[in-house]
Amino acid sequence: MEEYILYNGKVKINFTKGRHIFKDSKGNYILSVTGATGIIDKSGPLLYWATEMMGDYLIDRWKLGEIKRESEKIQLINKAKKEWREAKQKAADIGNEIHEWVSDWILKKNPEMPEDEKVVNGITAFLKFQKKHKIKWLESERVIYSKKHNYAGFLDAVGIMDNKLTLIDFKSSKRIYDEMKFQVAGYQIAYEEETGKKFDERMIVKFGKETGEFEYEILEDDEKDKKTFLACLSIKKRLKELQKPW
Repeated sequence: MEEYILYNGKVKINFTKGRHIFKDSKGNYILSVTGATGIIDKSGPLLYWATEMMGDYLIDRWKLGEIKRESEKIQLINKAKKEWREAKQKAADIGNEIHEWVSDWILKKNPEMPEDEKVVNGITAFLKFQKKHKIKWLESERVIYSKKHNYAGFLDAVGIMDNKLTLIDFKSSKRIYDEMKFQVAGYQIAYEEETGKKFDERMIVKFGKETGEFEYEILEDDEKDKKTFLACLSIKKRLKELQKPW
């Protein structure tokens, strides 16, 4: 468990990394930024992706001649049903490795280049982004907490880009999804609340795990995104209140 001191020593929160759980000094659960935006329905793209993973797995094994006896067919189908979970976890692991390397680089820890090709591609995309924009990095992997709204999270980075104080969120997904904008708004609310500083700009930078290229989006509608995040937070908290103990 890791302890973080915020608001000039007035707030202490604990974080359990393996379970990604925040708690206050009294042991009360604190909702995370991603936990709040998780209320947004993403079943459409997820269902398509999950069935695609299952299909690819079956086709690959078919080509390898692994489908022979009837019992093997059933086993293979059952294994294929779970393939999306394994693929999702692998994608998350790759994303985490990219994030950790980038954070270490920003903090001048001279990280070694990993061996995994997709991780290297993501890192290459970050280095291209940095070379083009020459950002002066101020913070990396900062824990944020809102006393007013009682939620916490990890902000990816803060830097000066084009003479603007910029909140930057890193992604390694296939594309930039709308709910990501609301996550960034959550980080913005808590950071500005604690520090009193106001961001000039917010942005999401996506690192291509397949291509080694980057793309980014400047987020324009700060107030709308803030309201949407707080709405997600409110719904998630109310649903937790309504949960019955089993």
